[in-house]
Amino acid sequence: MRDFEDPALLAALRSILPERDPVTHAERKVWEFAMLALFLEDVGRLHDGTDVLSVGAGDERILFWLANRVGRVVATDIYGEGTFEGNEADRSMLEDPSAQAPHPYREDHLETMWMDGRELSFPDASFDVVFTLSSIEHFGSGEDIARSAREIGRVLRPGGHAVIVTECLVRLHPLDRAPATAAIRLLTRGRRHAGATLRRRSVLDEAFTPRELQARVVAPSGLSLMQPVDLAVSAESWDNVIRFADGEPVPRTGEPYPHILVQISRSVFTSVCLVLERPTAAR
Repeated sequence: MRDFEDPALLAALRSILPERDPVTHAERKVWEFAMLALFLEDVGRLHDGTDVLSVGAGDERILFWLANRVGRVVATDIYGEGTFEGNEADRSMLEDPSAQAPHPYREDHLETMWMDGRELSFPDASFDVVFTLSSIEHFGSGEDIARSAREIGRVLRPGGHAVIVTECLVRLHPLDRAPATAAIRLLTRGRRHAGATLRRRSVLDEAFTPRELQARVVAPSGLSLMQPVDLAVSAESWDNVIRFADGEPVPRTGEPYPHILVQISRSVFTSVCLVLERPTAAR
């Protein structure tokens, strides 16, 4: 929540989503947009010489914002398929992305392509920037996620940057850990936690522990983290934890915002932003 006191973050969000007040609509999804925008500004990537790839892009607002600020944006997703087909990855994004645009944008600077994030159909070293926002965790098993991370590293140019935002557990309850859910599965003869194993949780399997982030995302990518992961969460972020019950959000305060921390079962997660770079070739 303290990030929403930063004037630079608020200015970025007002640029990306001018129709809403980022102070009264504080949520982790728009925080993701701000992290990407502020980083690209900090490293001088917002110019027409930059080629950007989005993996699991959907129809996110940041795509159209970037099209007005970089030379080329390629948005890839399995449009028209998968669990997000009717929400963020409708096939119409392939046919007419301008129909999804919240504002005028340079249409010749945005391309949309059907593509599986685990197998990117681009040559090595094709892009200056690759990003994915809360998508990679939905790509399948741990190995599927690692495949996607390897592909992101492969298509990135030397000196290029990857921004991978995903879901990270800030509190993993002992009863939600893999051995505990596997034991419950055995004791209930599979009636509860049917998919649990000694190494796989049956709940929150699309949110990562810090160790899983390193093993499934950072290490397979072959890229270097630009700074250590900081999982410190300000006290006020806990004031309105969003608990999901029967698939419906139940905010602690009864108000939809702020929407920063999410509880499923007994554990809590939020967004984490991993900024990585591909070293330049040795001279």
